[in-house]
Amino acid sequence: MEIESASTFLANLLRLENRHIKIARVEMFRRTLEDLLRHHYQHHWFPEKPCKGSGYRCLRINHKMDPLIAKAGDVCGFNEADLRKLLPNELTMWIDPLEVSYRIGENGSICVLYDGTKNQFSPDVTRYNNQYSPSTDHQYSPISMRYPGCKESARGTNYWDSFVSDSRNRGMEQFAAYVSG
Repeated sequence: MEIESASTFLANLLRLENRHIKIARVEMFRRTLEDLLRHHYQHHWFPEKPCKGSGYRCLRINHKMDPLIAKAGDVCGFNEADLRKLLPNELTMWIDPLEVSYRIGENGSICVLYDGTKNQFSPDVTRYNNQYSPSTDHQYSPISMRYPGCKESARGTNYWDSFVSDSRNRGMEQFAAYVSG
């Protein structure tokens, strides 16, 4: 479920930024990324210690494109320049046992995408029908209270508004308006 929620979220971001992309191409990206993540995490998944290996399972787009995202894009005909146009300039996603969370912007709030303690997607997330809304509740989940990780140090600080208004983060105004509506 964790890998599925992460790959679906990223596929939805691709589709959100350019509605002219064929759904089959976005679905191929999602499935390819899911397969790559499963293989990559095969010996780095520790349900009894969810934070163990968290850095290895972190997807990151900043001045460099995450190699797994780039590879999935390449398989589907998206080069790195395409992906940079379609995905946020700064994105960090942590895919851990029982929790998937992400942050847009270096100082943005961390939003939980999947909470395995409830064995479900966040109540604010509807998959693949373009009605995604990030959670505004930034309290620690039970799992992060037991196993604090690197992302916990950034929780509780809301820089989303300043990130969205920064002109360097092209397209995020539209994203923010869409997900908040």
